[in-house]
Amino acid sequence: MLGESTMISNKLKLAITCSLLMSSMTMGSGAFAADKAIETGSQIKEFVYLDKELDRISQVSASTPDGTRDGHLRLLMDAGEGLDIQSITLRTADSKGNETSQGIWKTWKSEAGDIGTLLAVVQDGKSINETFQAKLGTFQGIVEFELYASDNNGMKPGVYYYLEMVTSSGIMRTPITPYAENETSYAPVAIREFSWLDLTSDHTGIAVFGKDGTTDGHFRLKLNFAQKTEVVAVILRATDEKGNEAPGIWRTNRAGVGWLLGIAKGDTVITPGFKNDVKEPVGTFQGSGVFDLYANNNGSIKNGQHYVIEVETTYGTVISKPVKFGDPASNYVNVNPLGFKSIVLTLDAITAFVDEEQHTLDVAPFTLEGRTMVPIRFIGEALGAKVDWNGDKNLVTLTKGDTKVELVIDQSQAYVNGKQVMLDTPAIIRNGFTLVPVRFVSEGLKMKVFYDEGEILITDAKVLAVK
Repeated sequence: MLGESTMISNKLKLAITCSLLMSSMTMGSGAFAADKAIETGSQIKEFVYLDKELDRISQVSASTPDGTRDGHLRLLMDAGEGLDIQSITLRTADSKGNETSQGIWKTWKSEAGDIGTLLAVVQDGKSINETFQAKLGTFQGIVEFELYASDNNGMKPGVYYYLEMVTSSGIMRTPITPYAENETSYAPVAIREFSWLDLTSDHTGIAVFGKDGTTDGHFRLKLNFAQKTEVVAVILRATDEKGNEAPGIWRTNRAGVGWLLGIAKGDTVITPGFKNDVKEPVGTFQGSGVFDLYANNNGSIKNGQHYVIEVETTYGTVISKPVKFGDPASNYVNVNPLGFKSIVLTLDAITAFVDEEQHTLDVAPFTLEGRTMVPIRFIGEALGAKVDWNGDKNLVTLTKGDTKVELVIDQSQAYVNGKQVMLDTPAIIRNGFTLVPVRFVSEGLKMKVFYDEGEILITDAKVLAVK
């Protein structure tokens, strides 16, 4: 008995993001790299390369960006009744699983001279290792990790990756997974306009916003933020017509080389200078906004040169297509409807937002065995799915388009289009309402889930990266 059939009152908040179509939740079919370790691969449910969008870590710190986008991977495993994980190492391979030594990333360096850069491990939005550490911890049941590896030129098309994990059960190896780039961005922001304006303005210097007696390249950037969104950095790059980098870079922080990118919104200066802390955001924005961008001209801003703008948020990065300075036909303008669905919930709170419309939930989301549980009928109907309940079988069925998700109360097995998958935590009934793990049901319906200090964002936005 779902009891939630007509109660779609919830507190959700809209957010546009570019959705990741969930890859299979069963074990990957790639070859296993190497043969020497103890084979316990039956515990590996999924290992996949997701994207290279965010600059979240450096080569030694999980909380300090370094100006280089990180490889982002996901590991889903069954830790059984208890598994100690000492360390995880990410290695490169060819398509047959043979190691290629194009990069190595680790959670632990055992001694001085041990090669490798940091592999950061995140569970439910929280970092497990801020830097290299001797033990990651003890884990039980279905465990999902997000992994981040700062690119050292080993993150590129044609390269495959696998993990070695030193555990209390021996050394575990994953199947290999290929490098991947998404055609969509997760960021809840759309570029509505990116255009060049003039070469005669003087508003910024190379490190401080303000006139310095030299001219700037002047651009306009119009953004649409579907929900309150933290912008981590904005970067202007010179490129060729295909988007390949050329000399010239302007940015809002010092997480890499480049001069200051001056940003103003009307009379308000957004970037008076470089942020002292590379983690300090540009700001938090919501709705539509038009920004003037000023880049002190070091000689590389000129008619005929192409430029792209990158807007990095805590959810991902959106990148414009190359715009040719001096060519009006090259300016990018997008007035098409966004066309997406987004939901925002908060742990232990009954207020939620669906596309910025406030709702009141019948039961608040809560954490059970480390997994976030949400009311299935509200989530399903808010996501546009049909929700059915079979009381004789204790079966919940969600149908959206060509996707069918089936769950049985108190069972760890579920089905997506007839294929069995393992749940992090079984569906349960509490106070007459059925609750399910949010990540499984959302991604089973081809949505993307984000966590941010108790706030949960679910979206099916598919905003193509503008290229």
